[in-house]
Amino acid sequence: MPNTDDAVFLQILNSKRPDQIINLIMNDSNGHFETRGLKGFFGLDEIWIDRGEFLVSMEEYAMLLSYLLETMSEAQDLNLPYGYMENFEFKGQRYSLIRQNGHRVLTKAD
Repeated sequence: MPNTDDAVFLQILNSKRPDQIINLIMNDSNGHFETRGLKGFFGLDEIWIDRGEFLVSMEEYAMLLSYLLETMSEAQDLNLPYGYMENFEFKGQRYSLIRQNGHRVLTKAD
């Protein structure tokens, strides 16, 4: 049986810079999805999303991660600093992105 601890569930491509691809890894042991590539490309914390929350709103989270990737890349291209906002809105939905144990936990805010 294959080891699914680091199974790539989704790849997100930067439409403006196709060489920038981040993976979304399904981590069975911790019950979450996590990005891989943000630290390498931008020196930023990777993002974790609860598995149940992600699976219910998969398309929404994929679009949000794509947006974050492209804004990080644009800031880098303009030599501007990029920092995560702990609370923000995307397409009418509020989210939180809280730092926890060396990564960022992304959740929908009520």
